[in-house]
Amino acid sequence: MRNCMVLILALIAATLFAPDVRAQNAASAAPNVQSSAAASKIPDLSGDWVADPKRGGIGQSLSIADSGGKNKGSEGDIPYQPWALAKTMSEISSTAPGGNYEKTTDPQVKFCDPPGPTKIYMWPAKTYIVQSPNVVYLLYEFGPYWRPVWMNRNHPEDPDPTWWGDSVGHYENGDTLVVDTVGFNGKIWLDQMGHPTTDKLHLVERYKRIDKNTMELDMTIDDPGAYTKPWNAHRNFTISTSGLFYGWVCTLEEEKHFYDNLGTPAFTDPSKVPTPDPSIR
Repeated sequence: MRNCMVLILALIAATLFAPDVRAQNAASAAPNVQSSAAASKIPDLSGDWVADPKRGGIGQSLSIADSGGKNKGSEGDIPYQPWALAKTMSEISSTAPGGNYEKTTDPQVKFCDPPGPTKIYMWPAKTYIVQSPNVVYLLYEFGPYWRPVWMNRNHPEDPDPTWWGDSVGHYENGDTLVVDTVGFNGKIWLDQMGHPTTDKLHLVERYKRIDKNTMELDMTIDDPGAYTKPWNAHRNFTISTSGLFYGWVCTLEEEKHFYDNLGTPAFTDPSKVPTPDPSIR
């Protein structure tokens, strides 16, 4: 009789508390469902990306402006302040038409300064994107350099000025990574043409994978210290299967070695220009 009473009480308790148990199980499962839904809205940008060879030069134009830098300083879509136009016109590129590798004023070539987050895409080198919940890493074959894009915080109130700035990001429309960067030191060029920046630069990048093999990057350059209004630039990328295998380390000694052994012969005898490696196109 006692065993029967215990069994009956146990059955009653199970009946009374079963709804609560089901509710708790449903509650614990809900975050997983929400996480799956949220994850489905995150675009897959992973992979090795290389500059689209269809955009002039060796993969990209030498100017961040869509004009391709053919008319230095007169790109109609760049709203220069007078000093910024004069500065651009006074710079000596190492690669653009009319440039001079030996006499260049490009700080990245002359002093091995970091190129910054726009000029890095002017080189025919690959970029690898690694996505995680808290941070997206942009790994550059050139340098080699890397950038963290923080997905779980805002900019510091007073960021320390650097060549790369402070980058925070979020996803937009389920297909785009938006990267917002401030905190620049005003020392970088935007491209090989010498378009200047100041410490007021605010850069917004939108990385969007168009299809399996194509990614587009739209940039908004807002630097009230150098330009009268924000303006836009665009880059195209294609997927690469060769991986990040070059170590493009810049040192002053290597720069001099390059000029003495490759630059000078190329300038004096076009037949000695090195053949580009097709794997990096």
